[in-house]
Amino acid sequence: MSSMAAETPSNAYALKAAAVVAPFVDANLFSGLILVAHQGKPIFHEAFGLANREWMIANTPDTRFRIGSITKQFTAAAIVLLAERSKLNVTDPVSTHYANAPESWRDVTLHQLLTHTSGIPSYTGLPDFVSQIGRIDHTPEQILDLVRDLPLEFTPGERFSYCNSGYALLGLIVEKVSGQTYSAFLQSEVFDPLGMSNTGYEETRAILPRRAAGHERQGGKWINALFSAMSVPYAAGGLYSTANDLLRWSEALSNGKVISAASLDETLRDHGHGYGYGWFIVNRLDRRLHHHGGGINGFVCALDRYPDDELTVVVLSNLQHVIIPAIAERLAKLHFGRYEPRKSIPTDPLLLEAYTGCYRLGPKYFVRVSIEAGALNVYARGQEPLRLAYAGADTFFCQVRDMQIDFQRASEGGVVALVDREGGRDFVADRVDEGLAQQIEQAPVQSADHAGLEVQDFAQYAGWYRLSDYTDLEVTCDAGQIHVQATGQNKLATGYRGMRRFELVGPIAAAITFELDGEGAVCGLVLHQGGVDWRSFRLNEANRPAQ
Repeated sequence: MSSMAAETPSNAYALKAAAVVAPFVDANLFSGLILVAHQGKPIFHEAFGLANREWMIANTPDTRFRIGSITKQFTAAAIVLLAERSKLNVTDPVSTHYANAPESWRDVTLHQLLTHTSGIPSYTGLPDFVSQIGRIDHTPEQILDLVRDLPLEFTPGERFSYCNSGYALLGLIVEKVSGQTYSAFLQSEVFDPLGMSNTGYEETRAILPRRAAGHERQGGKWINALFSAMSVPYAAGGLYSTANDLLRWSEALSNGKVISAASLDETLRDHGHGYGYGWFIVNRLDRRLHHHGGGINGFVCALDRYPDDELTVVVLSNLQHVIIPAIAERLAKLHFGRYEPRKSIPTDPLLLEAYTGCYRLGPKYFVRVSIEAGALNVYARGQEPLRLAYAGADTFFCQVRDMQIDFQRASEGGVVALVDREGGRDFVADRVDEGLAQQIEQAPVQSADHAGLEVQDFAQYAGWYRLSDYTDLEVTCDAGQIHVQATGQNKLATGYRGMRRFELVGPIAAAITFELDGEGAVCGLVLHQGGVDWRSFRLNEANRPAQ
């Protein structure tokens, strides 16, 4: 880049944005495409990493990514378009347009499907979704057959529960009302008129030029994502696109080129649960934000629109990792002048040896600190190492996570503990012998499938549990009822089902089972969701913040 180009405001932002993204790429936490636009014009547009790791093919601005649940805003727009043409009304009951609706669905309205308030169970929450359902092609009718005979989770309109079944049903209604397939309708009514030549409905067996392969990280290595039959996400998550096309879509929607101004107001109105028609409607950074994310095997994405600031942030990743929304938020903060990357201080690598070792952060949760490429790294078993930068006076920080590590010394000067400061909480970990740590880690637990002991006093479950590098679970006991809250999410009540198992009540179809160590003390929990079990380790009781 020439010095003259670098002096323009957009390029000044681009240089800073590249510096924000670089640590995530270096830490193997991001691979994909990013576009930031102001007033409809890109001010940062870069591709990172590889589209295909087996052939070492790089991502480019024209690489096509699966966009998962961002698909929902296109499905919603299709329904609104048909309403504008008097083919249907969003207040219509499902049975008006879908004769095969079971009796329990007949009075559910299209509006309730659009806003996730129908009460219909989500097929992606079925226990065998990951292991079986998601790997076999289904017709739209076969998708709905998966939940057709299940009871409603609540009276339609009573509350919000994110539901992929509802959007699959909307896709089928688009087909029945328009006389076209879902794919053909979007192609002729949205993609072609808007010039979105790199967007479409993905066919599993079709040859799709410039299609990115989805990846995951496991045990510090890149692996291919699990196969996903793309007919299964359907109208809830079956589209692919590029960052340029999603910007084109966002601008066209805002400028009245897709639906009318009145329809757009209804689409982007909070209908009572922070959700419009295919968009989350929230306030972030003291600004209005319309956004949606998407996640599908090997892919995570984010589309954020700050309408009053005319700012759009698109992040498309072919690495399945929860950090993607954080990247999008940091890039927005950077534009608003509310984020400045923290500066590190050079240090002698020889001095880092004093900090290396094993630290006990919970009854069965240990972190190791080591030196890699001249810098400290902290990692827990099964998680990616996090590179630490030096801030001075025994203090380090992580550039890809809002975390500060302060090492504590004994009176004679040796390092004896560390304090993990993040999210307004402090967790203290004493330094321990590696052999002891391995012995404790390998000791059996009374796990989710173990009859074991009951814990009659639910208050003993209360505390903090680390689910992943970026997600903690806070478990509280209020008036004898267990509540669970994940980082950045709402607190959810639970219902007790016996043998230390609690089912979440609300928008997330999941359950948790607490684990006990050999002495009968609570040492962790297992989150059961979508047919997958996720182990979470308890953090020491002494580390809980003051209430």
